[in-house]
Amino acid sequence: MKGNALVRTKTKAKIGLAALGASVLALGATLPAYADYQPSASDIVGVGGDTPQFDLQFGADGDTLGDLGFNSTGAFNRLVTFDATADGNARQAYAQGSTETAPVPLNPTDVLRAGTSPVQRISSSGAALTALLADTSTPEKINFIFTASLPTAAQQSQAATNGWGYLHVVEIGTDSVQIAADTTTNAPTGLSINELLSIYTGQVTKWNQLPGNSSGSSDTIIPLIPPSSSSIYKTFIADLTTANGNTKPTLAASVQTVEQNDPTAVTGATTPADAIVPFSSARLNLYKSGYFHNPSTAFPGGSALSPGISLLSGTPGDGNSAYASPVDHYVIFRQSDATSSAPMEPGGSRNWVQTLFSNQSAPSSPFFAKGTGQALIAAAGTTPVYNDLGDRSSG
Repeated sequence: MKGNALVRTKTKAKIGLAALGASVLALGATLPAYADYQPSASDIVGVGGDTPQFDLQFGADGDTLGDLGFNSTGAFNRLVTFDATADGNARQAYAQGSTETAPVPLNPTDVLRAGTSPVQRISSSGAALTALLADTSTPEKINFIFTASLPTAAQQSQAATNGWGYLHVVEIGTDSVQIAADTTTNAPTGLSINELLSIYTGQVTKWNQLPGNSSGSSDTIIPLIPPSSSSIYKTFIADLTTANGNTKPTLAASVQTVEQNDPTAVTGATTPADAIVPFSSARLNLYKSGYFHNPSTAFPGGSALSPGISLLSGTPGDGNSAYASPVDHYVIFRQSDATSSAPMEPGGSRNWVQTLFSNQSAPSSPFFAKGTGQALIAAAGTTPVYNDLGDRSSG
């Protein structure tokens, strides 16, 4: 992590909690009192979902390519982001006694402001929107969220009721949900949304039952899906619903829930060659960049991880296009903060929203609208795009 020598030293430390299958320390044993840097009252704090978390993490603290993040500029007040995942390799944390067949989620916590008690870590885009709307404290603990989901009309209405005007939305990048499979797979080179509907509802259970694939494997397909709170799940289910005549499909009993954007969900399946899962193309790009390293190797660390999966982008047997659904990455904040007269920096003239995300009088001046900010988003595997959407909802 990159840091600066300021009037007061601020460092951000991330401690990965034990992964599934590893030994987990009993709570209160030898863990430190707090797992993350505790932001001051004047720091700018963001929480959000797994899929866009590295866009903001890199934007705050820089990347391994040498691009410096916002906090390298010498700003007195820092940009602080809390990842959705409890571990630097984007893995979930599990409690003592967990096994691969019977995982017990840990419910990790964060201290969002110095001098406050730990609260449950925000772990999804949907949870981030809910948390932001619930944060009516003065001063607020959460300044903004990073998410792959737009607020609903009801959530925008709640923001107005809270006295914020609305939830201000800024698009910072684009991504796509595609189907991932093991690099040695029995799947065809591409699967259409109609074929996926047949697989995930149990109408098709073997590879050689797919159109144009009668000579394929007779193995049973292992369909995987991330948790229902995740943006990847919501996007995929919405697309299956459209393909099913706008009726939400009932998933087959064979569909297994796995961690979002985790390659080992496929490579660790009972027969990896038969497993498929919806996956973020941006996250796979980040894996392929060599950013993630073997967590089993002690400091100074081991070799870069190979994801062992690839995206199915070839032509499906039914003649339709391979499944690929666009997903946008957003930052969302209170409109009342956008109009605040309080400067982010002592003696400055711009508030934190104008400094970082949205400035109507100088649209190209916010950090994430500049080339420096967009380069950091690109390093996270996301295609950088800057669009100030203002008052926007999904409905």
